[in-house]
Amino acid sequence: MITTDASEEIRQLRDALRGTLGTAHQELPSAPAADWREGWRALAELGVTGFCVPEEKGGIGLRADAAVAVATELGAALHGSPYAGLAASARVLALADDPVADQVLSGVLSGERVCGFGRLSGDGRVARLVDGVAHSDALVLLEQDGDGATLLLDPLDWSADARHHGFDVSRTCADVTVVPGQGRRLVVPAVAVAVDLYELLLAADTVGSAHRMLERTVTYAGQRRSFGRPIGGFQAVQHRLVDHSVRVRGMTLVVTEAARLLSAGSSRARRWVAVAGSSTGAGAPHILHDLLQLSGAIGFTWEYGLHFHQRRVHQNARLAANPRGALRALADLEGWTDAR
Repeated sequence: MITTDASEEIRQLRDALRGTLGTAHQELPSAPAADWREGWRALAELGVTGFCVPEEKGGIGLRADAAVAVATELGAALHGSPYAGLAASARVLALADDPVADQVLSGVLSGERVCGFGRLSGDGRVARLVDGVAHSDALVLLEQDGDGATLLLDPLDWSADARHHGFDVSRTCADVTVVPGQGRRLVVPAVAVAVDLYELLLAADTVGSAHRMLERTVTYAGQRRSFGRPIGGFQAVQHRLVDHSVRVRGMTLVVTEAARLLSAGSSRARRWVAVAGSSTGAGAPHILHDLLQLSGAIGFTWEYGLHFHQRRVHQNARLAANPRGALRALADLEGWTDAR
């Protein structure tokens, strides 16, 4: 998989994740697992839920590089967990300095609870595109403006509508309507870091999917024969695969740099997160579409599984700012919109 970060502890983390997820080899399941929560505690024992939680709250600080490694491997495995939202909500709960939030956080860190993450609309009642609602027993919903968030502690506190969000079959996603009068308001300093973390981990998830299917397509091109030779021996196929390798490598480097800056608390982190969101959200769907073409007829089958990754990268772009939104954010940060 991806080896941009040479850190020994990150390599060990990836190896442990691949062993737990069963992705040490290229064989992929024909469909995403029906219930990802069955093995979630085993992953939580590896510390994946605490990589962005301060040490005094039971985590290990802000290690965005480790969280990115986890998101990448989960994306490659088509894992159904809403990991980006879990990590972001854990960050919010840890910074809220609230006893109830601390109790929920304890359950999230142990893997016993799943806390979804979303952003409320202006009226404070609806949150669009909340990932993992079907498996969540708590939600953290950020207010549209300011440093506040609403903590919902029971699925009875909200209603979910998933009718228009079934494109990605590897995860669940829904629009959430908060029951009037329910929820606990939290005041969260530096809440923008949680949003940056959320968008960055979605980009890392996309990189995992793109890299996984690129590896598989390269292997296929070396095995599939046409006119008496592997199709990977034809220059047109070689050039397309090399181009895709360069693009995926570029996405990987951008995500890695964004994680480094976010962990360091750099003021430049928001810019790099926006670049990561734009590059993965716009580039990965096109790459996977062409990999589908290069895989021939087998790539179009349900059993081959490439379409699951296609659906996932499209959904990641929707859950984050989407490519256009990421570009707008970058333009605002750089002052390019002042020219108007």
